[in-house]
Amino acid sequence: LAALLLKFAAPQQGQITLGGVDIATLAAADLRRRVAWLTQDARLFDDSIAANLRLAAPDATEAELWRALDRAQIGDLVRSLPDGLETMCGEAGARFSGGQGRRIALARTLLSPAPVLILDEPAAGLDADTERAFLATLDEATAGRTVILILHRLTGVERPNRILRLVGGRAIPATG
Repeated sequence: LAALLLKFAAPQQGQITLGGVDIATLAAADLRRRVAWLTQDARLFDDSIAANLRLAAPDATEAELWRALDRAQIGDLVRSLPDGLETMCGEAGARFSGGQGRRIALARTLLSPAPVLILDEPAAGLDADTERAFLATLDEATAGRTVILILHRLTGVERPNRILRLVGGRAIPATG
């Protein structure tokens, strides 16, 4: 699903529209302004927190970086670090726990102005308590946007407008 929506794959038949426009006609840059993606293995690069965040919004101001970090509920931790936004993340984000790294990656996604967010297994690898807290953060942080939350389990997604299951290439309403 994510591959189709991001044009990493083409539909075998039919078309995918976004706001009434066939995405096949959109340039990649135009699509990325409309759709942002948080992968299940979102990585932090061996650079500063600020540089990692600005991958999504190169011209973001410091205030915008802090706003995204606060919305992802990781701003207080970053403020407590001696180098703040200039703290180095380490190779693959080794400086941070899995939950902290995931929240920084979420902040990066939230910086995108895209009205549609695809979140692919965003809590993968987190312990149960951290997963619940992280999914609760998503409700607040993504308010006002369309969110496609790709999960293998429905834990923590009690409040979405619609839950669909993909079975045999078809989206069907989830039951119970």
